[in-house]
Amino acid sequence: MKKFVLICLVLILGVVESFTYHEKELESEAGLEAMYDRWRAHHNVKEKSEERFNVFKYNLQHVHKTNKMDRPYKLQLNEFATMTNHEFVQTYGSSKIGHKMALSPPRKLKGGYACPDFQYANATDLPKSIDWRLRGAVVPVKSQGPCGCEWDDGLYL
Repeated sequence: MKKFVLICLVLILGVVESFTYHEKELESEAGLEAMYDRWRAHHNVKEKSEERFNVFKYNLQHVHKTNKMDRPYKLQLNEFATMTNHEFVQTYGSSKIGHKMALSPPRKLKGGYACPDFQYANATDLPKSIDWRLRGAVVPVKSQGPCGCEWDDGLYL
């Protein structure tokens, strides 16, 4: 579950409308405060407090440190930059899919309850990876806010 939340957080931090910063802004408290004010203006955040500024700096440090590593992705500051990990998980990561699936009977598939044979099981010469965004097959991630809604095969859970 922790890995799932972390992956979701990484994807959200990297894909949702983001805010860029310059490394020079990290060098002083005044630079950080100016960046915080710029971030607030960019995301129309009226609240300004010492606590939220501290969370912003903590998340900024995480983003900056992660981006210095040799990873296949880069993080950016987005609208969630003043939320703690706990606040984010409580608001956006409280999926109830496992609970719903445990209460539901198993799905009946053709030929019984077992998984059907995968039709491409013997495929060869497959690319190592495919970026479906570049092929126009998926749309960018959109924030649905803290609604807590889950979908399964088009049916509301």
